[in-house]
Amino acid sequence: MVSLFQELNIDFSQPGFYDQPNFVAHEQRDKRFAENYAEWVLLRERDQHYDAHVQAIVPQVTEILQRRIVQHNWHGACISMTAILTRILDRLGIWNIPVRGSASVYAEGASRHFAIIDQNEGTGFDTGHMWVIAPPYDVIDVTLHYQRWQGDGFQRHVPPIILGKGLATVKARAQDVIAPELRSQMPHDSDIHYKVFPDQRRVLEKFPAKRFISGSTDIRYVPGDVSLPDLPLERINEGARAGVPGIRVWTDDILPTLGTTA
Repeated sequence: MVSLFQELNIDFSQPGFYDQPNFVAHEQRDKRFAENYAEWVLLRERDQHYDAHVQAIVPQVTEILQRRIVQHNWHGACISMTAILTRILDRLGIWNIPVRGSASVYAEGASRHFAIIDQNEGTGFDTGHMWVIAPPYDVIDVTLHYQRWQGDGFQRHVPPIILGKGLATVKARAQDVIAPELRSQMPHDSDIHYKVFPDQRRVLEKFPAKRFISGSTDIRYVPGDVSLPDLPLERINEGARAGVPGIRVWTDDILPTLGTTA
């Protein structure tokens, strides 16, 4: 990985180096190039001081974002909020990966699914879910509880903020990746998800599925791809049809709270 970045004249010393022109040029030619950034985040050496710093900062940032979601009734914002979280962590010197994939919630014999293989709801919506990996955290998720549950009481099974460390790696099952309505129309094949989403197996070899347990709730996170933001924080949610522009979260919330840390 080091030799690749050096050969391409990409400075990989700071979080967010995916904005560098040389990186962007290669990513535009090959979407999978973003995975090199993600692999570097996972494989780079960390020490106890860095991990302690991350574990001190991340809970504060996620609490700030969660307050904003509640304040503005900012539901269904996993795309914009994940981009905001990624850009904020980059600025705070915390290495992280924004991931798009499937999140399935199992509790009390029932389940709900935000599957990457699903019917598209139209412009402005996307299938699946998004979250962030920021070692030592395997999963950082501030939006699953605030998806468009539309009054579904099952929402209570999902914690408002999910911070998962040391999570178990699990096998991705068809039911974790394909929405139930579509799954019921497909052949009874336990590996059908690898056939309808051919890239799934390859992605999981690099970024395995994880299991988050909270009480009786079992949440399966299955990465589908790495989704690096292509906009700076100043332009994320700039129009603010819901919530606030990303830069306001930084100036109004992060800087006053974290001070010199930011």
